[in-house]
Amino acid sequence: MTRTSRSMALASAGLLLLGVAACGDTRSEGSSGGGGGGQTNEEGQFVVDTSACPEDATTELAEGEPIRIGTSQPLSGPLAVAGAANVSGFNAYIEKVNADGGIDGHQLELVVKDDAFDAARAVTNAQAFVGEEAVFVNLSQIGTPQISATQPIYEQACVPQLWSITTGAAFADPEEHEWTINGIPPAPVEAKAIVDYIAEQVPNGTVAEIKGSDALAEDFGTALPALAEEAGLTVQEAQTIPAGSTNIDAQVSAAVAGEPDAIVLEALPNYAPGFLTGLARAGYDGLVVLNSSANAAGQWVTPSDPAGEGAVVPLFRKDPTDPRWADDPAVQEYLADMEAAGESQAAQFGNALDGYNFAVMMVQNLRDAVELEGGLTRANVMNAAWNMDMERPLMIKPQNVTSGPEDPYAVESGEMGAYSVETGGWESVGEWDYSGESAAIIGQG
Repeated sequence: MTRTSRSMALASAGLLLLGVAACGDTRSEGSSGGGGGGQTNEEGQFVVDTSACPEDATTELAEGEPIRIGTSQPLSGPLAVAGAANVSGFNAYIEKVNADGGIDGHQLELVVKDDAFDAARAVTNAQAFVGEEAVFVNLSQIGTPQISATQPIYEQACVPQLWSITTGAAFADPEEHEWTINGIPPAPVEAKAIVDYIAEQVPNGTVAEIKGSDALAEDFGTALPALAEEAGLTVQEAQTIPAGSTNIDAQVSAAVAGEPDAIVLEALPNYAPGFLTGLARAGYDGLVVLNSSANAAGQWVTPSDPAGEGAVVPLFRKDPTDPRWADDPAVQEYLADMEAAGESQAAQFGNALDGYNFAVMMVQNLRDAVELEGGLTRANVMNAAWNMDMERPLMIKPQNVTSGPEDPYAVESGEMGAYSVETGGWESVGEWDYSGESAAIIGQG
């Protein structure tokens, strides 16, 4: 991921592509939609194929018409706190943009639906978004199963599925799925950061995995062992948390019994407190590593104090409760915007900062689309996302760049943070930067 000068005179590509079936899509009747086939134009930018899209995908939004943004979030179920916080962050930034006049005279309208972290409900929501809700973009769908299930619907309608939240490695592939782009590092990239850190601390050491029974765990469990072997580490038999289980003491005990040098949690963040307290009770004194879904210290680690002392996590964005960032201008602006929007209670949650930060990226895509040939169209929003060059100061490494198939990953760098009970935040214990290397890492994992 490197910054390059960009001519934004993008044009629509015109290659024939295969259709993808979808149900309930009133917007794209009679069309096979966009499921792959974009190309690089003369200026070197990737442009989506619109040859099989409905006409409105390339029709400029009418003057003064609102930009409707659909988001399907887990407002109930196991990730309800995270989903609600995401929406709070979306709301705060959207209100700020609207107060400043919107985008080229267009106000933003957020349409929120609950999917309870369930793929079937996410599909129902997506059908409504491309149908009667007529959204211009979809923002930050959470979860590999949910994104997989809804992706054909957005492709059929040629509606951008922007900045999805998944560790799946398959959701940054513009040559196959040009209408979906991922907003966080895929699991192999994050696993590489974890493996490199462990190998540096305990060369030729042993690693135990405690895995969930979900897509996140599968993504990490597929990637980490091969990367660890390549780094000279030995991976012990993984301990799997049964689906629906709320107690992981048995898995913790089994992992500790193997006396590994490091134990890695590959599960959703709601398991982090039990993981940390279980290891503390067992007297484990090796390396303790969380995945980045638990990177909000106050939300997922502090509740287990003092058990989380020294636990390490790959970080790629700032933590709003971390004292390190108390005087940081970007964090202060975020907190002020959350308060102005009446969302100050949610501002402490890392997911709220995530939602705000994804909205920042989406708004930049919309503004860039305005400047492209053809103006503010759904196709141009997607073109802008695949050819992005911006700074997000709430990120550990602010530079966010994409360049189509050559480098479709917006986030490929950050730092390793170790939790401090004294500060209630993270202390940097190293950096990781795989800019431009993600595709190779995914192949390696």
